[in-house]
Amino acid sequence: MQQPEVAQATALEERYAASLAQSNGATLDLSSLRLTELPPLDELAQRFPRLSHLNIRRNALRSLPDGLARAFPQLSSLNASENALEELPASSIGALRYLQRLNVAHNRLGELSIATFERHDALEELDARGNLIEKISFDNLDEKLPVGAGLRKLQVLLLADNRLRLIDPTTTDVLPKLRVIDLSGNPELSEAPEKLRRLHERNLLLHSRAKRRELITRALSIRKVVAQALAAAPAASPTRIK
Repeated sequence: MQQPEVAQATALEERYAASLAQSNGATLDLSSLRLTELPPLDELAQRFPRLSHLNIRRNALRSLPDGLARAFPQLSSLNASENALEELPASSIGALRYLQRLNVAHNRLGELSIATFERHDALEELDARGNLIEKISFDNLDEKLPVGAGLRKLQVLLLADNRLRLIDPTTTDVLPKLRVIDLSGNPELSEAPEKLRRLHERNLLLHSRAKRRELITRALSIRKVVAQALAAAPAASPTRIK
């Protein structure tokens, strides 16, 4: 039986080979490998100099290393969901200036630091569902800001299932491009700007309509399959009465 270290090294090599074969090294999937830390960044940078999409979902990572931007200067998408991250340091996530999509859902984040996001001029989607975030504020006098002012291109902000109590009114000014926000699953949320409430309600309505269309399509598909099966079934022979 292989030792855990050997098995993990083998799995990593298989993922490296798959990445090079399928995307020429532009996409790397390291999800579900039980990683407690990322492989050495120098090694990854040498193997994947053109990496733009990194998936490290569903591991056991408690932190992300410094130097991510130096190793992957072209990174535009990072999925770090379903780990045990407690913070997003400016020296790692914050330095990825060309990041467009960031998924940190289902971690242990208590805040989204202003220092992390103040340079994220390209970020369009941020998924932070299922964390421990209590407040959204853009008051620059507060050193414990959950989010920063570098999010002016942000269009999608998912904050469902946190511990939100307050969203500062200035949020709408700092997020002029915001089109979708999900605030569901925050039962103690008492204050939020009217614009964000309307966007949230619109998102719920669109999701409900899409779900209804999906159910109708599925029902019609099942009905069609049943009808085809009945049409193809041999007709039963009439019972002869003696």
